[in-house]
Amino acid sequence: MASQKRVGIFYNYNENWIGGAYYIQNLIRSLNCLPKAEQIQLHILAKDRALFQELQKATAYPKLKFIQYQPQFNKIERFVNKVSLKLFRRKLILKKIKLDWAFPLYAIPQDLQHIKELVFWIPDFQEKYLSAFFSPEEVKNRQSSYHNMVALNYPIVFSSNSALNDFKTFFPDAKNPVSVLQFAVVHPDLRFNEIDAVKLKYGISGEYFFSPNQFWQHKNQIALIEAAKILKEQGIVVKIIFTGKEHDYRNPDYTANLKQKVLDYQLENNILFLGFIDRVDQLVLMNNAQAVIQPSLFEGWSTVVEDAKALNQTLIVSNIEVHKEQLGDKGYFFAPDDYAELASKIVEVIENPANRLRYDLDYSVNIEKFALNLKSLIDNN
Repeated sequence: MASQKRVGIFYNYNENWIGGAYYIQNLIRSLNCLPKAEQIQLHILAKDRALFQELQKATAYPKLKFIQYQPQFNKIERFVNKVSLKLFRRKLILKKIKLDWAFPLYAIPQDLQHIKELVFWIPDFQEKYLSAFFSPEEVKNRQSSYHNMVALNYPIVFSSNSALNDFKTFFPDAKNPVSVLQFAVVHPDLRFNEIDAVKLKYGISGEYFFSPNQFWQHKNQIALIEAAKILKEQGIVVKIIFTGKEHDYRNPDYTANLKQKVLDYQLENNILFLGFIDRVDQLVLMNNAQAVIQPSLFEGWSTVVEDAKALNQTLIVSNIEVHKEQLGDKGYFFAPDDYAELASKIVEVIENPANRLRYDLDYSVNIEKFALNLKSLIDNN
């Protein structure tokens, strides 16, 4: 039976963190695999109806309802709340959203405190390991959020066992109900999207390796550029295509520095930057690459890896714990700071086209597991 709870899901679309939007899209798409009688009515908390309608189209899930978040106030209501905040440090007029359960949360908004079941999400603890990539204020805010979750004993969902283990290390005395929700991806039908047309659209010729990631410093795109340089010096020609939003608000010069490195190494014919492209085009390029390369220094649960698994595509990945959790022995692993090792893995793929490692498992099982685990999370928290 479907849950009788009024279930709320927060949704926002931000190209600067597209993984967050894809996470919610895939979460909802996975529910399509449940029998109709077990499908869950979801109330989508979004900033406007247009965004909600885009989500409806993207997921094709029939049981979605729109809730505007934040609620709208008229002039008088806004004035009363402005005065009450100054006098009493709280709003006198609240428009309560009627929900029993809401996910994913990172903090506790005042207008949602009445909801009985608030479920929090911690994708990873990157700032604990790569603090130099964050501002002191960001680190402080994340720590404050974690401590509030622990102090108030809210349920917390993690994207991986790796993140859950980190939580137990950093908060050994926490009593929060915890669970791991390893997400799966659900792709649109790609059969009618021809690679030749997509390659022509972006000016691509010949074979290529593919690395789709936002241009954040921890995504470690420099590893591929350095590996391409090593291969060029060995007389091995490779083509590497990058896609992704080319902006890191924490390091605004990051992408420009990468592109300058390509010029310095005279790799203009080897490295192609496409920027943020259409999602279907991205998947078609991924599906037809020699391999997908994910060189990250840190991940919560990599969408790139899941995309490649779903396509039964070859993966070359950094040997971080979460990649091992996602792939098992179904990929080529390298130390993220060992560019020569990455170069050797690329060569290994090139020289063994018929015997490349692939995920080679029925990915529909992952999607169904994701949906069932989500349903269990809703029913039991």
